[in-house]
Amino acid sequence: MTRGLRGLNRVVAFVVGLALLVVGVAAVLWWTGTLGDLWDATPEALDPSRAEEVTGTGWFGAVATACGAVLALLALWWLAAHLTSPRAGTVTLRGSDPAGRLTLDPGALAGHVAEQARRLPGVVGARTVVDRERGRHVLVSTLQVDPETDLPTLADQVAELVADARDVAGIQGLAARTRLAVRRRARGGPRVR
Repeated sequence: MTRGLRGLNRVVAFVVGLALLVVGVAAVLWWTGTLGDLWDATPEALDPSRAEEVTGTGWFGAVATACGAVLALLALWWLAAHLTSPRAGTVTLRGSDPAGRLTLDPGALAGHVAEQARRLPGVVGARTVVDRERGRHVLVSTLQVDPETDLPTLADQVAELVADARDVAGIQGLAARTRLAVRRRARGGPRVR
């Protein structure tokens, strides 16, 4: 899933959640009678005959079919977008020619970077993958660090690690994105019960 799709998912989930929250609060306020005190046009009861008037018109079937088709196409697009993985496949390196191919497994590179990151002072966990974003390979790392860790020093060490990965991999334009997740308490520190 791409970063843009993740962002779209968050926005849609927020809008749908907000709409459901508003409808739910309005339903509770209507049921208790409080909505009538706040808004004078609140009906005392729902009239199903109004719905029958709308569904009985000649245009309703065509509009409902068109809306259903649009929603089905959007659903298919959304599902197809979630089926693709941003993970990079095998990378053909420079120096490949008809006599032989030089390839790199991005998973092995990511595993090596994560292993090296775990050895850095203050890092207690590391997860790294190589994604494909906008036509570029991106080394995406999440490092869990102790709260006492000197973050500027760690940032410099991570930058060196990424530079080494670029040199070793030989991937043109390898970008990197690293997230430092600082733990709430130091490893092995006292626990409050």
